[in-house]
Amino acid sequence: MRFIVLILLLLLLSVTSAFAAVDVALHGKDPVHIEDVYQQDGIPYVAIEDTLDAVGLTGHWDSINHKFRIKTKYGWAEISPASGYLRLGDEFYPLKEKPRFIDGRLRITDSFILNQLAQLTGQSIYFRNLDPANDNVEAKKQSTLDKLFAFLLNKKGNKGDALLRAVAIDPGHGGLDTGVIAPSGYKEKQLNLAVAEKLAKQLKMKLGIPIYLSRDGDYELTMEQRLQTAAREGVDVWLLLHAQAGFSPDLQGVSLFIRPENVSMVTATDSVDVVEKSDSLLLAESLATVLKKNGIEVRGIFHSSRLSLGRGNLPTVQVELGFLNNPEESQLLQTPEYQDKLVKALYSGVYNFAKQAGKKSDDIK
Repeated sequence: MRFIVLILLLLLLSVTSAFAAVDVALHGKDPVHIEDVYQQDGIPYVAIEDTLDAVGLTGHWDSINHKFRIKTKYGWAEISPASGYLRLGDEFYPLKEKPRFIDGRLRITDSFILNQLAQLTGQSIYFRNLDPANDNVEAKKQSTLDKLFAFLLNKKGNKGDALLRAVAIDPGHGGLDTGVIAPSGYKEKQLNLAVAEKLAKQLKMKLGIPIYLSRDGDYELTMEQRLQTAAREGVDVWLLLHAQAGFSPDLQGVSLFIRPENVSMVTATDSVDVVEKSDSLLLAESLATVLKKNGIEVRGIFHSSRLSLGRGNLPTVQVELGFLNNPEESQLLQTPEYQDKLVKALYSGVYNFAKQAGKKSDDIK
């Protein structure tokens, strides 16, 4: 009887989790192959010790306080399977997924590796899931969702004379999902919505076009609901508004994230590899230019494969408005005057991009 129960338990485990393999490395370094990986709910979980070894960090399990401590140049960072936050000093940073104990080891997800761990190392991290496909139902749903995103976010041709037909704006977080919290208690979800509503008003007043907000109040949304806003008829630009918290309180400025660029080969003359700029990159460059002209620091334009940016060729930029754990910048971000300054720059950046895209279209004709 015990043997039958054991067999049933093993079969159940094979259904709820699956082995996988990943490659992890600091940018520019040879990837480290890790096979002790589990897929759960469509998400790869990697043992934290193996990951730290791959990126040159060290850490240990604190059995007294039931936390894992990671040694970094910023001090000791702590995570726990009982908490959805990473602690560094007196600051707490929200995690997309909690760490889990699986098969006797504490494991972290790809989101933690690409975001929190990358910030702790101060370098970008290469991560590749070598076995993303498995029989897990949630993983199949995720795969289906990826295909849906690619279909939803394809740019549609503009047959009219308007520079822009519609703009979609996604104020990040909402409801129980607060996002980053400033030392004063001010929440990222509040900032995102405040700037989104002001920007929507400016676009409506000056361009007279439909503006679609993914949320107009303090409530949570699924990823699919956010993407559906960008897929509405006539949307030519999609802006995602967020704020950041760095592991150093000195970090400040706006960061712009776009999808990875494609490389194409030019063979007509000298057969050299060139990067053909996407509309998303052109939009990000336009935003960066105006932000700088308005005296707002821009940390840079970064390529990211994060799921929130969707798939396809719809001009899309995720705007990280600033750092809420920087005391000075946090105070600025909470003032209507600075929010208006950001909105003015974002509006001008979108407008200049639209003019540039319109001129490019006329030149092709």
